[in-house]
Amino acid sequence: MTRTKPFFNSWIWLFLALAIASPLPLRVAAQSPRPNNQSLPTNWGAYEPDGSIGSPGRREGGGTRGPCIQSSVNDRVMALVPTNSFGTTTAEYPTFSIYLPPLSPASNPEIEFVLKTSDQKEIYKTKFNVRQGGGIISFSLPNNSNLPALELNKNYSWSVTLICDPIAVADRGDYSGNQKVEGAIRRVTPNQRVQQELKAAKSSRDRVIIYAKAGIWYDALNNLAELRRRNPNDPILIKDWSELLQSVDMEKLAKEPLFQPVVGRNFLNSSVSRND
Repeated sequence: MTRTKPFFNSWIWLFLALAIASPLPLRVAAQSPRPNNQSLPTNWGAYEPDGSIGSPGRREGGGTRGPCIQSSVNDRVMALVPTNSFGTTTAEYPTFSIYLPPLSPASNPEIEFVLKTSDQKEIYKTKFNVRQGGGIISFSLPNNSNLPALELNKNYSWSVTLICDPIAVADRGDYSGNQKVEGAIRRVTPNQRVQQELKAAKSSRDRVIIYAKAGIWYDALNNLAELRRRNPNDPILIKDWSELLQSVDMEKLAKEPLFQPVVGRNFLNSSVSRND
């Protein structure tokens, strides 16, 4: 009997050790889920603006390069919109994004933003003083009593003009050095399924994927741009950004810096600055 007790006790201790240790890997696994590697949809080419919107215009600046623009691989102003320049949003006061090429330090250019209704009634206009370019800038409609929210299911057109020589424009009406890009936008209400998915989303990236699958361009773009600003070295977000721009034939902008967004201040003037 004296020989069996140590043997028996050893098995008891082994059993207890296994019982205590076995839940640990389960707890660790539960705390460390695998990252979501789901790719973004690439169906933005399916966008078709309705007849009331007319032609939204070009999304890439044309004509001469302009005296204030430095020579570079990307030397045109570009509106970050799908290939037909049209997109949707759920925001009452949405954010718009453009690529601004590198600018000459000696120049004193301006950016003019204009928002119009579908019947070309101008409802918002502002100018930004810019000193540097070579990156993507964003600006939002100001949420204040002077500017009403975008109406649901109505089309709007917007334009951004890079004015290289404001004095020439003011004094001589010379617009030859300007570059202008245009886009169109419609505020929509997501269907019930999309609303439920957004409510149940567990991360900001999940919301980007939901917006993208629903074809809501501006919200997918702006949410992903904000994620990238906060996490510039995240490889998954870098891949998402590249895929999103590639889906609208703008992959050449994927490695351009993202500047901090700027909110318009009033109907007349505001300021934009480079802020990495």
